Amino acid sequence: MDMVERFPGRAGVWCLMLTALLLQGCSSLDAWSRGKVYRPTPVAESTAWQAMLAQRPEVSSFEVPVGEGEQVTVLKVPAVAGASSRIRVFYLHGTFRHAFQNLPKAVPMQAAGLDVYLPDYRGWGVSSPRVPDEVSIHEDAWAAWQAVQQRANAEGGPPVRWVIYGHSMGSAVAARLARRVAGQQAYCALVLESALTSFTDVATEAVGWLGHGLVALGSQRMALSEDIGKVDPPVWFIHGTLDKTVPWSLGRRAYELAPEPKHWVALPLGHSNLQQDDTGTYASAWREVAAHCAQP
Repeated sequence: MDMVERFPGRAGVWCLMLTALLLQGCSSLDAWSRGKVYRPTPVAESTAWQAMLAQRPEVSSFEVPVGEGEQVTVLKVPAVAGASSRIRVFYLHGTFRHAFQNLPKAVPMQAAGLDVYLPDYRGWGVSSPRVPDEVSIHEDAWAAWQAVQQRANAEGGPPVRWVIYGHSMGSAVAARLARRVAGQQAYCALVLESALTSFTDVATEAVGWLGHGLVALGSQRMALSEDIGKVDPPVWFIHGTLDKTVPWSLGRRAYELAPEPKHWVALPLGHSNLQQDDTGTYASAWREVAAHCAQP
């Protein structure tokens, strides 16, 4: 569930968030507004985190240093307990829910034979406490990406192939990362689910020209539209036609900006429940991604 699903009205939430952006001349109000935009979910007690992991003994975690003495936590979710796949997903989540809360979305990826690595940005889970911003989120994604590459290289054996995946806000983070490593054969597929073109466009869809104008006054953009045309294909877009958080029209706009080859998968579902698809289409998309990445 992303930030706007936490409140009764999408337009009302954006009005609240956008009003906060008007007040960003004061650092404390800036931090408050960023908290409302990203709604990070920290886990304050390490014992609570350990209790969560105890529910999933096949899931492990490790820390990655970032910034000035801070760290992000990465969850590793194997497709097969006790084994490692040569095709792996680097999962960049959206607002609100931390990595452990996003594990249900990893199930179809595991079923397709893919290991999944889920970093929590600072401010989420047991990563270092912080009121996040766009810069810190991109920094955290980059630090975690470098760390999983180093771990994979240290294993030896056949090269690991990576799928970069982003959901909702994470789609913009994924597109920025994919653009940063473009031309390096660093990943075999980019998968963007419930993708937004930018925070500005989401706000405009919610409250019209007022939303567009107010977001322009703030510093948080998450403009996937600036990066998606400069990534390495193929790109898969998966979107719910009933999505009331990021309208499917924005996902389709992002699709149109992406390079070929690309794939569009639409499902009659909402924003964060596409993995619950009972037609087999969502699972089939992940098998298709896995089959592509398994090619020589």
